[in-house]
Amino acid sequence: MRIFTRNTYYGWFVVAGCVMVSFGVAGGQFSFGVFLKPMTEEFGWSRASLSLAFALTFMISGLLRPIAGYLADRYSPKTAVLSGVTVMGAILLLIPFISNLAQLYALFAIMSIGITLGTGPILTKIVSGWFHTRRGLTLGLVSGAGSFGAMILVPAASVFLVLFDWKEAYWFLALLLLLLVLPVGFLLIRNRPQDMGLEPLGAPVSGAGAESGRAARPGQEKLLGRDATFREALRTPLFRRLTMGYFV
Repeated sequence: MRIFTRNTYYGWFVVAGCVMVSFGVAGGQFSFGVFLKPMTEEFGWSRASLSLAFALTFMISGLLRPIAGYLADRYSPKTAVLSGVTVMGAILLLIPFISNLAQLYALFAIMSIGITLGTGPILTKIVSGWFHTRRGLTLGLVSGAGSFGAMILVPAASVFLVLFDWKEAYWFLALLLLLLVLPVGFLLIRNRPQDMGLEPLGAPVSGAGAESGRAARPGQEKLLGRDATFREALRTPLFRRLTMGYFV
């Protein structure tokens, strides 16, 4: 891989891998709406009962976000992300074989684990570890890839519904995740620049961190140049403002 990165900072390849994961997982997640009509017609379920399965996925995924963040801190973020892609792809392969609502609810509950691991905080942690500067750009690219995935994969799944049926559309999304997104993520994503003998882009040189620390506001000096612990983050006004913003 180094032969391709001699003049390019490898973090950009990590961003490309994270963009692909965000594209596939978020795009597949937001494609669920196109399956509502064909599945209700085939099984005779009400729209409310089927919509509940989709709603449970979003709800469980939201509740699992703190756990995903903990796993990313304690274990390998790359392994967590790729596990999420694998879980979601495998569940999408199995959904066409369901025969009752209980099976559907169970599969969607499991798939929420894959969605949680493959989006949000873990991708943010990986990209942030590679970039001290350009973080706004790189995190924007990864976040925007999810919306772009929805814009592309929702119509693509609809095409499969028109040409074939809802089962083939689910298999299309599953194979996209397992045969394209998963290998790209495996090849490109790395947990930390230090694992490749590199430093984060824009990391302060020795001595510069101390200078910037003196210029920072009191109470924030010890956080510069490294990740804050959870307890340290709780004491910062920025963390509280961000948390309140997401809650609203």
